[in-house]
Amino acid sequence: GCSSIDAAKMMWTFYEYPELTFEDVIKPFNIPALRQKARFVAIPTTSGTGTEMTGLAVITDNEKGVKYPVVSYELTPDVAIIDGNLCKIMSDRITANTGLDALTHSIEAYVSNIEDNYADVLSKGSMEMIFDNLRTAVAEPENLTVRQNMHDASAMAGFAFTNSWLGIAHSLAHQLGGMYHIPHGVANVIVLPNVIRFNSKATNRFEDLATVLGKQTAEDLAQEVETLRADINVIGSVKDFGVSEEEWTKNLKYIANNSFADPCTGFNPRKPTVDELEQIFQACYEGVKVNL
Repeated sequence: GCSSIDAAKMMWTFYEYPELTFEDVIKPFNIPALRQKARFVAIPTTSGTGTEMTGLAVITDNEKGVKYPVVSYELTPDVAIIDGNLCKIMSDRITANTGLDALTHSIEAYVSNIEDNYADVLSKGSMEMIFDNLRTAVAEPENLTVRQNMHDASAMAGFAFTNSWLGIAHSLAHQLGGMYHIPHGVANVIVLPNVIRFNSKATNRFEDLATVLGKQTAEDLAQEVETLRADINVIGSVKDFGVSEEEWTKNLKYIANNSFADPCTGFNPRKPTVDELEQIFQACYEGVKVNL
């Protein structure tokens, strides 16, 4: 799976530079030149993170309850083998969760504050492929055509966001995963519709994505995401995951502050405040629409 590839990226880094600390590498673009001792071949067996194409690894500090995105183009693998046959034994849950992660990558890469022609084409293409194939991949796990389409879409979305990076859907999801152990794809798609609504006040690029699906507005796109989420039986709120209101309230400011400090926040099309992130979190806990 892709978490194993992320872990291997860190092993590679510390193998080449054993004197580095984790505090050194979590600073964006702070990893020195790799490939002094080894090369990296990535063979993903899930269709989600696209890490086989990216200069990114996500590492969890279980003691702090924080997921750290480690960002450096040095981490981009030398070779990626994208073989859908390796995914056919994925369960429906993992297929759904990882596919929704790839969907979030495609949408966030397209609306990032970094404009990139390659990212634009790959984002649109991967998003369309995911909407066309994910339901079938969940329902028909042995359908190798659909498996390959999802694997390709995941890699395309990874290639897109390693050029233009991500936004606050990932900043928020990293905290939900680190603090409450919500699977990353689930965390992403819980927050993504409200992130679309929040960011739509600062960019009209969601409308471009909506037209790919035969729709018109950012709200249309947010609702299409919600419909896909429901169709493949993925929850729509943090509360539905079983997080108590007491536990949620206790940690809300902490995770909002951590989200603000997440490197992905710097690439979001709309600059949020910590208070706005807290309000988005609260709406996503309850499963209601945000209006900020």
